Amino acid sequence: MVEAPENTVLLSSTEICETWVDVKRQWTIGFFQILLGAIFLEILSLILGFGSALVPVAVLTLALLSWRYQLIKKKQSELDFIAISSGHPWNQSEDVEGAAVFVLDQGEQWIALDSDVRIVTTNDPLLSRILLRDGDSEGAILARCDLFPYMFPDVIKIINMAQALASAQNREDGVDDEFEAAREREKTAEGVLEREWLDTEEGSMEYEPGALLRAFKKSKDGAKEDRRES
Repeated sequence: MVEAPENTVLLSSTEICETWVDVKRQWTIGFFQILLGAIFLEILSLILGFGSALVPVAVLTLALLSWRYQLIKKKQSELDFIAISSGHPWNQSEDVEGAAVFVLDQGEQWIALDSDVRIVTTNDPLLSRILLRDGDSEGAILARCDLFPYMFPDVIKIINMAQALASAQNREDGVDDEFEAAREREKTAEGVLEREWLDTEEGSMEYEPGALLRAFKKSKDGAKEDRRES
């Protein structure tokens, strides 16, 4: 694995990784899998008349422990592609200046993200890789990355969470977060309230009737004249 940039640490080396992986829960699940597997093998061995199933149980135990260990390591490795500077709130460093987040691209180069960036992913239309974009699916391309681990939505969520914390750390007192303000405006739909509506009072319509409506009115008036002449 590529080393983190200078004055940064991999996110997998921070306390947040413990929450991300939840090692205790992983081993608890593994224990119950071994217990249930051992009970099943013992019952099966008695039914078939093979006696004790000590050897199969031992093999199953080693296999499940190895598998669970690999799952934990793989989950931890998802955070090996994210690094945070010494000033970031998730970094245990006492430094509080210059919080920044870095992501590892396909060429194993660390890309520093501006603190106001929020990541959105799209698939590369030509190659099997992920494009990290700024803000939305049409935003500027920030990095071209392998599918792992950026293919997982939770990884993108944790990057954006790290970005939000970096932005808050770097923001001066009294300055609003523009990204969060935009999200709040979207939720409250302020644009709908500012829309100009036509006056609906009788006789105040400002638009001209369409050609179809005029033609219908003309034909109706012509039919009335024909009835009067007859």
